[in-house]
Amino acid sequence: MKPNVLFITIDSLRADRIFDEKKSSVTPNLDKLMNNGVCFTQTFSSSDVTGPTLGSLFTSLFPFKTGITLFTENTKVPTFFKIINDGGYNVYTLFPDSSFFFNITSNLIENDPYVYSKRESWIQLFGGLGKRIVDKLENKLSEPWLYYIHLMDLHAPFYLPPEFDSKKYGATPQDRMISAVDFWIGKFLEKIDLTKTLVVISSDHGDYIPVTSNWNEQPKGNPILKKGKQLFPKLEPLGIKILFAYQNYKAKKRINAMKNKLTERELIALDGRAGKHLFDETIRIPLIFSGYGITSPKKITQMVRQVDIFPTIADFLKIPFNNPVDGKSLLPRFSNNEIDEIPAYIETGARQIKNFENPKILGKVIGIRTSKYKYWRSRDDSSKDVTLFDLKNDPLEENNIASENPSLVKQMEKILEEMKKDSIEIKQKKFSKDEEKIIEDELKKLGYL
Repeated sequence: MKPNVLFITIDSLRADRIFDEKKSSVTPNLDKLMNNGVCFTQTFSSSDVTGPTLGSLFTSLFPFKTGITLFTENTKVPTFFKIINDGGYNVYTLFPDSSFFFNITSNLIENDPYVYSKRESWIQLFGGLGKRIVDKLENKLSEPWLYYIHLMDLHAPFYLPPEFDSKKYGATPQDRMISAVDFWIGKFLEKIDLTKTLVVISSDHGDYIPVTSNWNEQPKGNPILKKGKQLFPKLEPLGIKILFAYQNYKAKKRINAMKNKLTERELIALDGRAGKHLFDETIRIPLIFSGYGITSPKKITQMVRQVDIFPTIADFLKIPFNNPVDGKSLLPRFSNNEIDEIPAYIETGARQIKNFENPKILGKVIGIRTSKYKYWRSRDDSSKDVTLFDLKNDPLEENNIASENPSLVKQMEKILEEMKKDSIEIKQKKFSKDEEKIIEDELKKLGYL
């Protein structure tokens, strides 16, 4: 018998928000999966933004080998959706209606995008998406199947269902939303047979802990600019640039107003992901395997990587693949067999294209993480933004020891350069007016405008 696979990624879900014993969210369904499954508590994503991370997840290759970002595609690189589909599985996907998802799943025929184009009208779990998934699980999947779902309910700015907006469901709105998502995971589990279905739960990346009461809000565009864009559509490319500048101004003003009230680390969190930092809050993600074939529940603390997930699923399903990948199957750890630790490549992403004349589609810093150390530095200059943490003695990443340990920095840089020796050239490009409009629409869909 070939098992079915239900694979759910929850956008922006941090590992500690479900693995930590002191968590404040209420997650009986995730807890059940964890208590009866194999959990990897030290799993690290390739980046801190969606494009590079899901590109890595779907291809099992690091971003510098595919060139996949939030704004660039590479349909020549095979995804594991195609590999598993070719292995005899019916592959179904459900994702937000962003061109990134359309492009990366373009060779599949069972895609089911949901509306995410306007935040005031997008479909969340409690707005109809949950029922749509339940209906699919109940009636419309041909065995053997792999059903991949990407949920955006936790991606800020999110809209918390009123019935979960209570301290009994979590200390912060973020934790309460996790409780709300867990409610629907329970509904999904009611519709599948765990004796014949492997359930995989993970995320694309993490996020910072909320540090202000209005954390969930994004800077709004000036209504005069929006009105002018409607009246003078020919000026729209200029309007986009003005809108970006206006939002950046508002964001910086907000941070400056908080400088005397917050710590340096809290100010970094307020500034958000896709900057010059790669703390574990933004790249440590949950990874749970539960259901079919798992008879010995365990929590595994060995460091593993996002690129290892799909090779593990393919190995579990006994589906061979010949294309070279960066990931390694974690299946031996299910049986308590040791596997060698491999350094995790990490990078920040580019969350917004702020200058269309000289666009930046790549993030500012790159680095590696091992179980002992974390190292990052400027993408363009290895002598700038050099950061090194001793994770064993400084798990909260508070003391940068780079300047006192030049030999260790050199060692980390050597590992990074060796890892990146097969990099492809990722060219920056200038965008046409039509492309500028498309990019603006994409940023709106993904919640960045």
